[in-house]
Amino acid sequence: MVMRPLLTLLALIVFGGVWAEVRGAETALPGVAPEAVQLGRDLDGDGDADEVDISLEIIEVQEEVYPGEFVTFWVFAPEGRGMVSPARVPSPTIRVEQGDRVRITLRNTHYFPHTIHLHGAIHPNEMDGVPDFTQPPVKPGEAFTYEFTAKNPGTHFYHCHVQPDVHVLMGLVGMLIIEPNRPDNEFVRLIPGAGRITDLTQAALEHYQREYSLVYMDIDARLNRIPAAYHDPREIEQRMHREYDSTQRRPNIFLLNGRAFPFTLRDSLIEVDADERVKLRVLNAGARTMHLHTHGHHPVLTHVDGYPLSPQARVTRDVFTIGAAQRVDLELRTGRDDTYASGPGVWFMHDHVESTVTNKGISPGGDITAITYEEFVGPDGLPEVATSLDRFFDPAYYRGEIPVFDPEIFHTTRDEYAYGWSEREPVGGEFDYMARDTTVAPLPQRSAIEGHQIVADACEEPRAFRRIHVQGGIQFARAGEVFAFEPRVLRAEPCEEVEIVFENKDAVRHALMLPGLNPMFTLEFTGPDTQVARFVTPDRDITLEFHCHVETHDEMGMHGRLIVGEGGETHAHVEQDDEEGEEKRLHEGVGVVVSVDKRAGRLVIDHEEIPGFMAPMVMSYQVQPASLLQDVVPSDQVRFTIDATQRAIIDIVAER
Repeated sequence: MVMRPLLTLLALIVFGGVWAEVRGAETALPGVAPEAVQLGRDLDGDGDADEVDISLEIIEVQEEVYPGEFVTFWVFAPEGRGMVSPARVPSPTIRVEQGDRVRITLRNTHYFPHTIHLHGAIHPNEMDGVPDFTQPPVKPGEAFTYEFTAKNPGTHFYHCHVQPDVHVLMGLVGMLIIEPNRPDNEFVRLIPGAGRITDLTQAALEHYQREYSLVYMDIDARLNRIPAAYHDPREIEQRMHREYDSTQRRPNIFLLNGRAFPFTLRDSLIEVDADERVKLRVLNAGARTMHLHTHGHHPVLTHVDGYPLSPQARVTRDVFTIGAAQRVDLELRTGRDDTYASGPGVWFMHDHVESTVTNKGISPGGDITAITYEEFVGPDGLPEVATSLDRFFDPAYYRGEIPVFDPEIFHTTRDEYAYGWSEREPVGGEFDYMARDTTVAPLPQRSAIEGHQIVADACEEPRAFRRIHVQGGIQFARAGEVFAFEPRVLRAEPCEEVEIVFENKDAVRHALMLPGLNPMFTLEFTGPDTQVARFVTPDRDITLEFHCHVETHDEMGMHGRLIVGEGGETHAHVEQDDEEGEEKRLHEGVGVVVSVDKRAGRLVIDHEEIPGFMAPMVMSYQVQPASLLQDVVPSDQVRFTIDATQRAIIDIVAER
């Protein structure tokens, strides 16, 4: 079994190092670097850290926002490590305490300039994050640290202020919460994405039993399609910032915490119990004005844009109008009474602008979620409803291939639905109506599995030694690139131990990786710095590709070739099916579960070599169906089957 040190296996965020006093440790998602969050001294002597250092980078991610719909986003993300990225949309919810001295370092790993604007927080002018006005934009490969003292408690947010008509709507936006100061106030400082806040602060516990951060977005899928469709950063810039007209945008996907219905039900379900008070922090990160409606409940509006309302100004409503960039805090009172709540059940919650509860014009979709009492939450984590939600989890429904109503209503079947229609002219003659745009093909799913399969095994007993110096950074890029290695072609002999001296010239993370070599070689760290590591070449002439595995760095120029001996073509290890002689698509693996995301249907696993398929590594895999994860927990040893065609685990057995 591949057993790594415990800190690597659990991907801990380690506090201390930068600050003078270590305050403890916090378990985070896999792929988070120790530098992502560091806590320092207790300045006011009340038992909790008052120095907070957060390191963010910018990652391009592709996410399935509803069944079959894959969308490309840019997000701020905790500084990462390894093959498993903690990045997701929206950007992480940041939590600090009133009085904290906060430093947020933006390491621009992206191919465009960016900044961070701390919207709503009190901060010095030079920390306002407006490009050209208060600072130069942070260029690719550079870093900038925003420093401020958290003063005004409340629900705020942060976003990129470079070309905000595009960058904010691409996902560079997240909630910023400043908590009131209380003694012994320990809590998680970064929550990837948003949603249920499981560790309430001392101030929240004084009034509430539960708390949720809810980030609403509206996107035009045509805009998000551009960086996925083109590769040269110059062309992406022209198409996104000069050809795309944001004044003519047509939002057609509406998201809550980065998902649309039905995925919102497993990702952002508002779970409650009777006789509770639940705090809902709501951010409208989109460009529309929304009208949030809660069925069966009349919450109390307690805060607007981070500031509390006086008791006389608080209102109880079932529809709340929230403008772009506005935040409201709602107090949801549950149970059954004559004013605030109608009783237990599964209660709809949505924007009452009717087009926003569709997925590209097909209903139900969009930002629908539900206030769901615990006794109505099923074993799969979904609400127990009157009929079935199954058809909404079928991608064919949102492709318009499944009738909205049961065909039996019209005394037909799904197969015969489109036959036998009347050939008469429409009443009043032919006419036009707005039809769904079906001219754009679905974006194919991006998979980390592709490009990381085994093509060669390292020699068991090296016969020679070689040292190679490699540099990496923006200064080595050519026209149409952003990052690059120098040199781009490395040479070694078969069965040779190679020591790589990697000099990272940038102030961001780079990783020099040989993805096809078994065991896989990776040298990854944040620069500017120099580090050394070794690998052994295969015992044959072959050409291996190497690249930086930080998202988009390969595509933006950071790749090259290792020529072993005379070189030669690479061929993945292909196992043959004994009966049919076709490439084997099923691969068996063994590993230890690092984390389980049942709502997203994903499993992070530290696995041994998967013979003929993948080197030993920590990797995130899609699991289909997601119900296979129902009884899987971290630290389980498991056997699993990967279907290379589906790029997913299709069977998993825990060995406890």
